[in-house]
Amino acid sequence: MSMIGNSGMSTHTKGRTWYFIGGILSAVIGIIAIARPGLATLALEQFLGIVFIASGIALLLSAVMGHAKKHRLLDLLYSFLRIVIGILFIAKAVQGVIALTLVVAAVFVAEGLAGVVFALKVRKGNPAWIWILLNAVTAFILAGMLFAKFPSDAVWAVGLLFGINSLMLGFSLIMFATAIPKLEQN
Repeated sequence: MSMIGNSGMSTHTKGRTWYFIGGILSAVIGIIAIARPGLATLALEQFLGIVFIASGIALLLSAVMGHAKKHRLLDLLYSFLRIVIGILFIAKAVQGVIALTLVVAAVFVAEGLAGVVFALKVRKGNPAWIWILLNAVTAFILAGMLFAKFPSDAVWAVGLLFGINSLMLGFSLIMFATAIPKLEQN
C-alpha cells in the first residue's frame, strides 16, 4: 500500500509527475541542443559567464556589508576572481568555450559516477534502473569523446554532447517515472 498525503495523492504519484515533467523538459532541451550544437555551446558558455558575474557580485556585497571580518579579504579576492572570470567568459567566447569543454567533460564524469551509484542503489526497487545505468555509461562515453578531440572540436562538441546527455537523461527520467506505478502495486 502506498503512502497517501493530505491531498489524497500518493507520494509516489507526486514524484512520478515531477520525474516525468523533468524528463520531457530535459529531452526537449536535448533535441534543441543537438539540432543547433554551436548555438547551444555558446549559450552554455555565456550563461556560465553571467552566473560567475552574479555570484561574484553577491559575494562582493556579502564581503563589504557582512559582519564577518576574519575572511573579508579572502571573500573580496574570491568575488573579484568570479567577476573577472565571468567577464572573460562573455568577452572571450572562444577561449571560454575551450575552458567550458573541460568543465563539461568533468561534469559528465561526475554524472556518470553518480548515475552508476544511483542505478545500483535502486536496481532491486525499480525496474527502470537499467535506464539510469545506461545514462551513466553514456555520460562516461561523452566525457571520453570530449577529451579525445580536445580542443579542436570544442566549439560544436559541447553543445552536441550536452544535447545527447540531456536527451538520455530525459529518457531515463521518463522511464523511471513510468516504472513508479509498478512500485505502488508491490
